[in-house]
Amino acid sequence: MRVLILTAALAAAAPAWAQSPTPYTDQLRLGEIQAQQDLARNRMVAQENELMALDARLRTEQALRDIQVQRSLPPLPTLPDDPKRPPPVLDAARVATIPDDRLEASNQRVREASETRR
Repeated sequence: MRVLILTAALAAAAPAWAQSPTPYTDQLRLGEIQAQQDLARNRMVAQENELMALDARLRTEQALRDIQVQRSLPPLPTLPDDPKRPPPVLDAARVATIPDDRLEASNQRVREASETRR
């Protein structure tokens, strides 16, 4: 009879015991959550590193383009160090010119367009 009562008590307590978490299962869950957080943190760090590398590469390429543009520009005339040397002469033939009559006609059309309002 004692065995029957003991068995009945254990049977009634078994479902509650089976559902309650043990320190071991809690530790497993905490370890799993920690592993997921570590994995997410590692992914975030990898993405940040990749973005920084791309940003550095972009800045480098921009600086190289700026240097190439500076190399392709003609050098600016400098003032002579020697006061006896004459300053550089600019070639007026290379400057764009517009005949006076065409320039005056263009100015007149601009004035007329600015005076007439819709």
